[in-house]
Amino acid sequence: MKSAIIIICIILFSVNIKSQWQLNPGAPNTYYHDIVQRNDTLYMANFNSGIYKSVNGGLNWQSVNSGLVTTQSRNVFQLLLTGNNLYAAAMDGIYKSTNAGISWEKKSSGIIIGGGSTFEYCNSIYELNGNLFTGAYTAIYRSTNGGESWIPANITGSAVLAKNFTYHNGILFAARESINTPYAYKSTDNGLNWSTAIGINYPTITFFSETGKIWAGTIHGAWLSTSDGTSWSNRSSGLPPDPYNSGFVRVNGVLISSVKFGGSGIFKTTNDGLNWIEISEGLPFLSSIEKLYVYNGKILAVTSAGLYQRNINEIITGIEPQAGNTPQSFALYQNYPNPFNPKTMIKFSIPSNVKSEMSNVKLIIFDVLGREIIILVNESLNPGEYEVEWDASNYPSGVYYYKLTSGNYFETRKMILIK
Repeated sequence: MKSAIIIICIILFSVNIKSQWQLNPGAPNTYYHDIVQRNDTLYMANFNSGIYKSVNGGLNWQSVNSGLVTTQSRNVFQLLLTGNNLYAAAMDGIYKSTNAGISWEKKSSGIIIGGGSTFEYCNSIYELNGNLFTGAYTAIYRSTNGGESWIPANITGSAVLAKNFTYHNGILFAARESINTPYAYKSTDNGLNWSTAIGINYPTITFFSETGKIWAGTIHGAWLSTSDGTSWSNRSSGLPPDPYNSGFVRVNGVLISSVKFGGSGIFKTTNDGLNWIEISEGLPFLSSIEKLYVYNGKILAVTSAGLYQRNINEIITGIEPQAGNTPQSFALYQNYPNPFNPKTMIKFSIPSNVKSEMSNVKLIIFDVLGREIIILVNESLNPGEYEVEWDASNYPSGVYYYKLTSGNYFETRKMILIK
């Protein structure tokens, strides 16, 4: 009997470890700012130890700091891969490598040190139409010759520090995480001239562009604009108090955002921020999450305590196949409990796919009028039985329908929410 108990405990522990964020074992557990990729080669920017490189998809990492000779040069904020060149934006300027990071050369001619700072403080590096941009302490700068020289734009002064440049529908946005206005910049002529981004009333940390919409991560939550930044709506329901949204990615229709400071966390939404659900399982208390990045079936979180990763399937559905035999056919079961208030479980089965090991699956909730209100599952799943929870706390009492589709198969069932 004791042996059986031990085996069960081991199985439960293994499932728990698998379905949460895990620390990348090959990367040093220090503070990272950024990550970029070319094929299976990854580069990470570190807070005080320069740049790390992995040539095997993140299994092992090595420092590549030849030419980064000062303490400030190894405080790297952002990386850029463009053409055959790799750029690093650091505390004491812009650095360039033409040999995949083997060696670095400083390229900061024209970037002025001043305004109360003793270093360039290049917070960012970005490329648009062959031109490079950086937000330094004294100005937004542009280079037309691969970083050999830099020209200040019309945004100059003290603590400019524009970062996370994002191009959206002909407009170039730049964030500014400062208590002083402006809280963000924009350019409508490809970065030649800049103005204040209107309608943003909080310091911005990042932007995220999608077709027909642009997101702003601010020190007061996530904001959405469907008017190219002319007006913004707060989409922060379900986020913690005083959220600092620092990164966005979208995978299979699900928007995922990181929140930094105050312990940090990672959240997802299937309805464009009308409601966020926390998916921080396995993360320790973190002073910051700087960036989210999609790579090789995983989402990578660049944090103040190392590189964390989690399988996309776990994040999107929050479920994995239950132990047991492989189902022989599709099945959608009655939810339980039913009626329910406010949570219910929905179980379904996915058989083996003769054409592929995985099946494309959607599980969607509709209201009594047939309007789609939330997508619970939208991804490729392995064969097996699954259970997913629906929390209807933000929905009124009434009749709802849930529909499972995969290829030519579809099935719909009814459920009742009573509050």
